[in-house]
Amino acid sequence: MRPSLFSLFGVALLVAACLSPIGDALARHRNHESAGAPGDFAYYVLSLSWSPAFCLASPAAAECNGPRRYGLQGIADLMPARDLVYHEWSAHGTCSGLDPAEFFALVRRAYASIVIPQDLSGPARAIEEPPTAIADDFLRSNPRLAAPSIVVTCTGQSAPRLREVRICFDRELRPRACSADAARGACGAPQIIIPPIR
Repeated sequence: MRPSLFSLFGVALLVAACLSPIGDALARHRNHESAGAPGDFAYYVLSLSWSPAFCLASPAAAECNGPRRYGLQGIADLMPARDLVYHEWSAHGTCSGLDPAEFFALVRRAYASIVIPQDLSGPARAIEEPPTAIADDFLRSNPRLAAPSIVVTCTGQSAPRLREVRICFDRELRPRACSADAARGACGAPQIIIPPIR
């Protein structure tokens, strides 16, 4: 079951050539002149960020204010903050070798190819479970995925929260194993909290 558009606020499609390591938050915002030429990359990483955890850490962010109910960060319905759209294009889209319309159409196709597990489509209360259970939910909801194509990350050391679910795709948007860079930041906590949507 797909969550409603109002439970989503952003999806990122990372281009492997732009980010090394992909999981390093500083690398996400660095100048990518040292990256390969546009279009010279091996794979994509679809980053589904769990917005309630983001908004708990950054409550003043534009994405966290307003009447929307946020769930998995899911162009206005996928990325409702204008700054987020510009950031995703400058940090990731420019490396793809595509023009902006093609890149954001690709983001939409990648997102549309994934079924969000029912448990994550709009929890009304906090859930606590192992990161492996979240990955297993995605595998059950998306039989074409394999375990090596999914990485679950979390925030914080005490009371870790779901940060994002990363799904790796080849250049034709077929699932592929995530590299060590995409797997960096994988959550090692035995249990993580999934805050409810607002």
